[in-house]
Amino acid sequence: MKREDLKALELSDDQIEKIMVLNGKAIEANKTAAANATAELETTKAQLTEANKQIEDFKSMDVDSIKKAADDWRAKYEQAEQDYKGKLATMQFESELDTALAGAKVKNAKAVKALLSSDDLRDANGKFIPERLTSQIEKIKTEADYLFESDAPPPPKIVTSANNQPVMGDALEIAMRQGAGLTTK
Repeated sequence: MKREDLKALELSDDQIEKIMVLNGKAIEANKTAAANATAELETTKAQLTEANKQIEDFKSMDVDSIKKAADDWRAKYEQAEQDYKGKLATMQFESELDTALAGAKVKNAKAVKALLSSDDLRDANGKFIPERLTSQIEKIKTEADYLFESDAPPPPKIVTSANNQPVMGDALEIAMRQGAGLTTK
């Protein structure tokens, strides 16, 4: 739209100016819309090019080898899961066995474990069976009672003072509190 065309319509200068401002705004809006559309078109072209490249890559892929690789990974996962469950069951068994051995007043659990038949202490699922431990412990106690703490109270210790005189009862307590030079025999 030109100013001369508007003057030919016998419009005033003020009216022509207002029309030109409105026309300028419309032109700018159309330029912005065209620029946005061009940017969208370029983005779409880039996406289409990438998609076509991926399609060509897929065409060149060996589907059977991908399936085999997926099956291999699945087998590795299943084996790792099985190994984990086995280790977890072993840890649980060992923990329960250690607790039971502590309850049996074992002095050296490692030595007693070496004498146990661990396979006999498990059920079909690998769970610990405490009742089976009792019979094995009794047998080991008869053969090697030194591996277990005695139920008898320990013999009393005789405490002597620095001059080798026995200290008894309250005198012992007083001497200990005062840090007297006491020795045990």
